[in-house]
Amino acid sequence: MSTSAGTPRTKSLTRAIDLLHAVASRPGGSSASELARVTRLPRSTVARTLRTLADSGLVEEAADEAGWILGYELVLLARAADPYQRLVEAARPALSRLRDATSESALLAVPRGRPGMEILLQLDPRRHVGVANWVGADVPLHASSAGKLVLSELDERELEAWLDTNPLASFTGKTISDVCALRKELARIRRQGWAELVDELEEGLASIAAAVRSPRGALAAIIGISGPTFRLGKAQRRELLPAVQETAAEIEHAFNRT
Repeated sequence: MSTSAGTPRTKSLTRAIDLLHAVASRPGGSSASELARVTRLPRSTVARTLRTLADSGLVEEAADEAGWILGYELVLLARAADPYQRLVEAARPALSRLRDATSESALLAVPRGRPGMEILLQLDPRRHVGVANWVGADVPLHASSAGKLVLSELDERELEAWLDTNPLASFTGKTISDVCALRKELARIRRQGWAELVDELEEGLASIAAAVRSPRGALAAIIGISGPTFRLGKAQRRELLPAVQETAAEIEHAFNRT
């Protein structure tokens, strides 16, 4: 067993996890020999591990003999383990109404790690011109309205540590790539309680985001709308901001009540 970071690790389990990732990266199926090359494990070890995983339904042999694929038991485990299912269910009706009221894409995101963020749900209006689907996308925090809300929750020490390892990449001429400017922006967000984005990640993309908080005041989720800048100019953003804030409050109430 490995003892890095002070806590013992089980090498055989680590190998099994690496093997699952290798199987997942090749959805068409892979032979034990192919997986051995990818993981750099002995073929005999791969074969034994695959059989052990198959006994629990975590992998299986494809019906067309294409090799090993992920097993359906993993799907069942993932469904049971979804930590955000209750939040998504609570948010969907209000998010649908926000989309319809604003005629823009309505999004639900959650903080992950400190700091980090994941977009869980996006409901798009019936428009010819809209935004990309951001669900699951890796969005830079300093160039996202929801991401800036996440950063605004950090204390000075945490923000400094994040800045040390995350250079402020510039995506457009309006991206906040200066540390002092970002600090000012985050201070403004803390005061007003919401964030916005205008042409900072992509030219022509604008968004507004508001916080959903837990009963203890922690950031539990972020609600926002996103659309092209020509439809979400300054006047329109100010007009739609109350709808975003009211939706966040509605979801906060529904989520904290369940």
